[in-house]
Amino acid sequence: MNYNKLLFYICFYPFLAYGYGLPSVNLGYTNILDGGPVRPNPGFYLQNYNIYYHAKKFLDFQGKPLQGLDGTPFNDLAYVFQFIYQFPQVLNLQGMPGISVVVPFTLYSALKPNALKIKDSGGGPGSVSAGAYLQWSAVFLNDRPFFIHRLSLDFLMPSLRNKSPQKQVNPGEAFFSICPTWSATLYAMRHLAFSWRLNYIWNAKSRKVDIKIGDAVFLDYSMEYELIPHLWTAIVGYYVQQISDNKVNGFNVPHTRERVFGLGPGAAYFFSQDLIFFSYFYTEFKAINRPQGINFTLRLVKHF
Repeated sequence: MNYNKLLFYICFYPFLAYGYGLPSVNLGYTNILDGGPVRPNPGFYLQNYNIYYHAKKFLDFQGKPLQGLDGTPFNDLAYVFQFIYQFPQVLNLQGMPGISVVVPFTLYSALKPNALKIKDSGGGPGSVSAGAYLQWSAVFLNDRPFFIHRLSLDFLMPSLRNKSPQKQVNPGEAFFSICPTWSATLYAMRHLAFSWRLNYIWNAKSRKVDIKIGDAVFLDYSMEYELIPHLWTAIVGYYVQQISDNKVNGFNVPHTRERVFGLGPGAAYFFSQDLIFFSYFYTEFKAINRPQGINFTLRLVKHF
């Protein structure tokens, strides 16, 4: 093993050595009734996400302030387009195939000079993802929907806007990722449901330096209730856990696995089956190897 090279990476890229390497993934952006429409409608869907994140704490592998130093306020505002096409065909598995493309933009990213020497490269386009899925229609029980789900596979592309490894906060990633997902909704009663989106992410080695971020599992979940016709209120949350260490020069770096929980209120209003508005607000806790803050998301779904 080249210890000098490993020491160089750990000293030159301490932010990655501590963790903080997972790509930007769907933490709380989709929750309420996420298994899909009761009767999937073929055609084109456009989803818009407005995501605001604020944090002041940067935590180490013990959940304590990174390097024993106070953090600095970090604010990030992102806008995300998602283009979806649902094919009308039904395959042998009784699922309806579809394709999806996600295009994120960081509109504003601000991190002041700080004692941690964490640097921000500013806004710009993020890492585009594309994938395919199978959507099943709802299973009915006593003339009401009971269970509906979807399987998908997405590919996260390296970003064109990732200035250098010295800039730890970037709009996109410098590596390729693969993410299989299972989304489902279970209706306990006609107006009460539980939803989840279970994800696994595999990360390739960085295209810029010899660093490989560990794999992770993450989960979006909600318990939703139809308060009045067309208006669903919910308790929403998310959880991410990195399950393997980061690697530098092919060797594991201990204490680099990330974790965080998010929990808060959410709501969805169905103007029609073709126009739906969602909102979510989360407070994060129990974070390790990553920032800890608040997350606010507005989402609009339009079917054409």
